[in-house]
Amino acid sequence: MIFGVLVIILATIIFFLINSILDITYFGCGAIGTMLFGCFIASYAILGCLGGIVLGLLKWIVIGGVIIFIIGLIASKNDKL
Repeated sequence: MIFGVLVIILATIIFFLINSILDITYFGCGAIGTMLFGCFIASYAILGCLGGIVLGLLKWIVIGGVIIFIIGLIASKNDKL
């Protein structure tokens, strides 16, 4: 699950970077879809080559970030009371 989310995030970042750097003109929705699919394949290959150790570390970073976010929300509600 975390792997899929990381692939989607990385693919979206790659897609926007390519669009902003190259200023590509698309002729139809199929071209955009094909490029986005290619970015998904590339990001899947990149994250697949990183190995389990790096992905395990990223998983714990994401989990820690969510926990800190929830604690921050609870603390900010207590300050308002």
